[in-house]
Amino acid sequence: MEILLTVAIFLPLLWAGVISIIRNEWIAKGGAVAVSAVVFLISLVLFLNFDFSKEGFQFLTRVEWIPTLGISYQIGVDGMAISLILMTALLFLAVFIWSWRIEDRPVLYTALFLMLETACLGVFSALDFFLFYIFWEGMLIPMYFIIGFWGHDRKVYAANKFFIYTFFGSLFLLLGLASVIVYGYFQSGSITFDYLEHARMGYPLWLQTLAFLLFGIGFAVKIPMFPVHTWLPDAHVEAPTAGSVILAGVLLKMGTYGFVRYSLPMFPEASEYFVPLIFTLSVIAVIYAAMMAIAQNHIKRLIAYSSISHMGIVTLGTFALEHDALNGAVYMMIAHGLSSGALFFAAGFIYDRIHSYEMNNLGGLARYLPNFAIAFMIAGLAGIGLPGLAGFVAEFLVLLGTFKAHPVWAFIAGTGMILGAGYFLYMYKRTMLDEELVPEERRRKWSQLRDLEPHHILPFAMILTVAFILGIYPKPFVDIMSHTARLVLGG
Repeated sequence: MEILLTVAIFLPLLWAGVISIIRNEWIAKGGAVAVSAVVFLISLVLFLNFDFSKEGFQFLTRVEWIPTLGISYQIGVDGMAISLILMTALLFLAVFIWSWRIEDRPVLYTALFLMLETACLGVFSALDFFLFYIFWEGMLIPMYFIIGFWGHDRKVYAANKFFIYTFFGSLFLLLGLASVIVYGYFQSGSITFDYLEHARMGYPLWLQTLAFLLFGIGFAVKIPMFPVHTWLPDAHVEAPTAGSVILAGVLLKMGTYGFVRYSLPMFPEASEYFVPLIFTLSVIAVIYAAMMAIAQNHIKRLIAYSSISHMGIVTLGTFALEHDALNGAVYMMIAHGLSSGALFFAAGFIYDRIHSYEMNNLGGLARYLPNFAIAFMIAGLAGIGLPGLAGFVAEFLVLLGTFKAHPVWAFIAGTGMILGAGYFLYMYKRTMLDEELVPEERRRKWSQLRDLEPHHILPFAMILTVAFILGIYPKPFVDIMSHTARLVLGG
């Protein structure tokens, strides 16, 4: 069973190399769908075979890589990691199906997304600092080219801004990794990059404080947290649809994953010390980003700000240092990955049909695109936490757990969540309804629009079905995610 995790990680990279040599459009597209489907099925098998009653990491593989430096190929998963891996595999499968009709350099496009899938799965699986950092940085290169090659008008600017911000954050992460590795060397007399050994080591408060800040800057930029969030709206606005889906659905989760995997267990005293700072930045993100979303006229910019707001809820639940809140934070990573992915698919569909993201140019589309209107509505309701969908369970757990220890912060964040309903309903009204404001000429033109096609329907169906399952029957998923809460918080 352990070998399956390695296969899932590197199969996309292997196929990227194959299609780069063959350079056949249909082999690239069909093979990418097949490979991503296999990765999803492997992830599902690992997820179903994960034993949440056992402590520690599962499906462990360790192979010596550079023994003189204490570097090994070591991977494994806990409840959070296996859940994120399954979600990542699902979103990449949806992206490859959605992109079936891409005509602009399809082989390169497919190869870059396959490379990106390997990097994302590797980040969530790595239990060696050196391996983790390689995957972490490896994600940056394909996403840079995806935005820069297939983006919109200001794509080069957005790609450069994305690269500069994330690379800047990664430098601080590298310094943080170096600090704990050097300390471990002076303590034990040998160099090791083994995460499990460092998690058991116990650092003095001064090193915890320093390392928490260095790691935290790297993770905060990736999330992104306020005030290092400004790269995200630009990246989303200019990125192609598939790039936005992976950026919001997967890449943003790497930052919050890093806080849960590294900051909380390795620097517990520093994490508790910085709770007021993290809470302040999180609540600002929840309220400020939601208000910014309401002020937008551009669909993708609105969804981008909503992502910043939702990730503020995740960091709030993470640093509440309470089991229910941490379960909710991990659940929110999955729920937001699904809902934001579906919303960016919806924005991309509108652009494909209307060639505009500006709400001033839209309105009344529900009459002409009824099937799309239903999918768009469900995706938005999942994002704002309607009962019966995944977002409700996540937000409820975060607020419940946070309220137990920090009732004032929970109340403030809860009021910010109300704004979420405001910006989605505003966007839906402006795009799907308001038919009386649409000029007659535009109505005649839109009467010829095609509704959802099979390569659109399948990604929506996959994502929204999972959102319903997570919302209607959350217990087994909460049990699996509780596995991480026990590892991190004890109990």
